[in-house]
Amino acid sequence: MPKKKVKKIRGSRTCGGGSHKRRRGAGNRGGRGKAGVHKHAYIKFVKLAKAGLYEFGKHGFTRPKILRKDYLLTREVREVLRELKEEGLLDEYTYRYFKARPELNAGDLDLIVDRLVSLGLAEKEGEIYRVDLTRLGYTKLLGSGRVTKAMEVKVYEATERAVSKIENAGGSVVTE
Repeated sequence: MPKKKVKKIRGSRTCGGGSHKRRRGAGNRGGRGKAGVHKHAYIKFVKLAKAGLYEFGKHGFTRPKILRKDYLLTREVREVLRELKEEGLLDEYTYRYFKARPELNAGDLDLIVDRLVSLGLAEKEGEIYRVDLTRLGYTKLLGSGRVTKAMEVKVYEATERAVSKIENAGGSVVTE
């Protein structure tokens, strides 16, 4: 069995690593990891790129929060709710209830429609409630939750599930 290289260099001060300063940090090998692939380790970059293990430059983009549609819609709803509260049309409970919901579900609306009637933000004619969600700042009605009351809801958009649940309860959805 051949001798190991380590055995050969035992007893020497640096074990074949050159000067005693050379093995201190990553500077001796030109940096850690993929450092220098566009400078002194360019060949390393070429080999990694061919293998698909390295891409040049930055990748991906995250749109700023200020420009996202959902953020803008949520901000708009909160502004409308704040204005309604300042006018005295919303009490503290209803304001907090709506503020916590950037999108409104049909089930949420069913739970709070009586309160909206008492505040004057909705009307009740016989058994049918008439609610204008555009006045509250909401643009879309979603279909989660149970609907037990007949409502006529006015909104810009509504999902198919929300429309079917409201129609099954004896109401209708008017989209603009």
